[in-house]
Amino acid sequence: MGANRPSAALFGGTFDPFHNGHLRMAIEVREALSLPRVVLLPAHYPPHKPRQPVSEARHRLAMASAAVARLPGITVSDREIRQEGLSYSLTTVRDFHRAEPGVDWIFVMGADSFGEISTWHRYEELLAACDIVLLPRHGTPRKPAPPLGLRIEKEEPHCYSWKGESYRLPGGRRLLCPALPILDISSRSIREKVRNGKSIRGLVPPEVEEYIAEHGLYLGAGEEGRP
Repeated sequence: MGANRPSAALFGGTFDPFHNGHLRMAIEVREALSLPRVVLLPAHYPPHKPRQPVSEARHRLAMASAAVARLPGITVSDREIRQEGLSYSLTTVRDFHRAEPGVDWIFVMGADSFGEISTWHRYEELLAACDIVLLPRHGTPRKPAPPLGLRIEKEEPHCYSWKGESYRLPGGRRLLCPALPILDISSRSIREKVRNGKSIRGLVPPEVEEYIAEHGLYLGAGEEGRP
């Protein structure tokens, strides 16, 4: 993270649906790292979930957009949806670097995903392309668990005043592990509740709850109620 360059975070996900856990994590990351902007990136087709069907991209994009429409510093990009096909994180990061070369882009991912990052598309180039922020996951240790063969070194606290731990990746980039709350909310459980006629109040932003009802999402057609 450059001292004289603005930083912004890229927070991708399937967001099927976008829920309060996603929303709170975006806010927590922005505040913990004093970022002017967090960009949400609904994936068109996540490569790490090749056999799992997802709802139409237009619905997932609309739900995320409605949820953050009135929140300062949090925006939604349709970049991965527009490109279609598989959504590779490295390609996305490089596209944002080209579009806004004056910004230090930070990639946000779950701590559980970091343990499997060696299975990602050209993961070594991704780790060298930007700093990484790890989100805590229920049942996952707060200390990062890198995959076999990837060495990380803990570093002393740097100039940014935040609570958490910082590590150095092999290419010199930082792996930031801020002390964030863990919100145990899953999109799967929300889809199941909708399918079974149960309330999802408090699990999703009101705008998302209204959108799901208005468009009849997750009511039983297809796997897990996807339309």
